[in-house]
Amino acid sequence: MHHSKRNSIFPLWLACLLLFAVLVAFFVLRLPRIMTERTPEEASPLPVLTSEEGVTEDDSASASLVVDPESVIPPEEDGVKNGDAALITAEPESESEPYTELVVETSEEPEVHIHSYRNGVCAECGAKPEFLTGFLPDEFYQENEHAGTVSLHRYKITAYANYGNGEYDRCFNVYLPYGYDETKPYDVLVLVHGYGGDQDSWLNTVYDYGDIQMCGRVIFDNIFDKGLARPCIIVGAVSETNQCQGLTAGINQLKEELRTYILPYIVEHYSTYAEDSSIEGIRAARDHFGIGGLSNGALFVYEGGMRYDFDLFSSFAAFSGNGEPWKTVSLIQDEQFADLPIRCLFTGAGTQDLSQQHYTEIGYEYFLENEPRVEEGKNAWRVDVEGEHEWKVWFTDMYNALPLMFQQTD
Repeated sequence: MHHSKRNSIFPLWLACLLLFAVLVAFFVLRLPRIMTERTPEEASPLPVLTSEEGVTEDDSASASLVVDPESVIPPEEDGVKNGDAALITAEPESESEPYTELVVETSEEPEVHIHSYRNGVCAECGAKPEFLTGFLPDEFYQENEHAGTVSLHRYKITAYANYGNGEYDRCFNVYLPYGYDETKPYDVLVLVHGYGGDQDSWLNTVYDYGDIQMCGRVIFDNIFDKGLARPCIIVGAVSETNQCQGLTAGINQLKEELRTYILPYIVEHYSTYAEDSSIEGIRAARDHFGIGGLSNGALFVYEGGMRYDFDLFSSFAAFSGNGEPWKTVSLIQDEQFADLPIRCLFTGAGTQDLSQQHYTEIGYEYFLENEPRVEEGKNAWRVDVEGEHEWKVWFTDMYNALPLMFQQTD
């Protein structure tokens, strides 16, 4: 009897153990599904960033996102704009994990501060202009990926100063800075070449200095790209040509063409501060028109730009050349010009260009002593550059002068 009782108890115990194991296994395997099963109303979809929200198909594989949609920071909030967010990390659910701040990576280049001079001092940061007296750094002679464009414009005239009636071909170049936007107004700078030059001298011609090749367009590209001056429209004008009988003819011709054709054409076809292309419209915007030149072109600045077109220009830059300053000062103090401000007068010459250095100094001093609208350090400067009567001097002159042209004065 004892033997048969042991045999009946053992199977019951084994059956209970097996049943318990089955129940445990069932709940272990079933538990994840029980925890994750939710109705469609309870479930939240995973956040998806389309290409309009700053993640392209190529970016989606590497974008790091936390999938809780309530914790994702909208791109418009906290100063993050659409298209800027490359990595958004939300606060972890566990309090023991450290909070990861929003990380923003942007491809936008930082804005470059362009000095806005008023009375010779930047109105925003208080900086005073700094001048170079030698070669520009090599980087200014290198092609810039942000390159402006130069286009040639031809026209005909029927009379030429000191040469008689007929039909003559004339032309000028127009430089538009990189990113030119026709919805925004631009200052206009007219540049005049020296003896033997033409419309290409300031903008297209390449000057070989051995290891360095200089081209005005490239230099202007770099000046504007580095934020050293406000981008402007530059006109490469022509004074004397083969039709001219002497320098006076070139001055008389160009000073008239600036009024009758060149400036009205610029205003009509490009975005400037002038309301219209009439002389009255250009006159009203003269604070945004300037003229500069070298050698014979500097002579034109005084005898043409100032004496004849003073009502159209307020900024003047004359390098390695000078007219008769007493005549110029006398004419711009005439009643019709007496109330027109001078925004900038900049001059200078090469340290080894002895005759022109002397003349520019005499002319500059005469202006300071006899023209009350000219004040040194406020709207007038003279800087001599190491060199002779050459382009390396004049390009440095332009580098020094351009940031100061079109400045505001009291």
